[in-house]
Amino acid sequence: MIKMLVMAAVDDVSGEIVPYVIDRTMSAGANNVFVVNAFTKKNRMQYIVFVDVEEDRLEAVCDLLAIEFGTIGVRIFESRHRMLPYESETKVISVSDGKDVIEAKVRVKYLKKNDRVISLKAEYEDIKSLAMELSEKSKHIALSKLKSMIEAEAFGKVLESENIHISIDR
Repeated sequence: MIKMLVMAAVDDVSGEIVPYVIDRTMSAGANNVFVVNAFTKKNRMQYIVFVDVEEDRLEAVCDLLAIEFGTIGVRIFESRHRMLPYESETKVISVSDGKDVIEAKVRVKYLKKNDRVISLKAEYEDIKSLAMELSEKSKHIALSKLKSMIEAEAFGKVLESENIHISIDR
């Protein structure tokens, strides 16, 4: 299946409409939708919409963009996606405040080059679930901080298979 990248420039739409169109475009078969703020040559606000879509869903997506944004034309590019070599591992995260220990499983993706980890990322949905569980138990940690702590610990243990332990001092 050929992957396409559709680009539409829209300069006369309220920002309130954009999330709705993103949802509708995803429902029409898009793989991803990206909306970028820009300025036109006349210094008007504009949105540049990029839609990653399979060729067989192209017409439905273009029709939707025309209906919802009123665009009279789009640019279409054939695209290739290059997956970088990564591995995913599930780590057990233990969060302790000195009294209680809360454990959760978090998937961590490791990007490798020449068998060396060059980057890693913890799965958002897993971190979100852990943050919500912590919050329900009155252990409030900002999602961004929890993500940073997990990824820092994971990177520190990059060559080890150990699980991750985080302590919260109060």
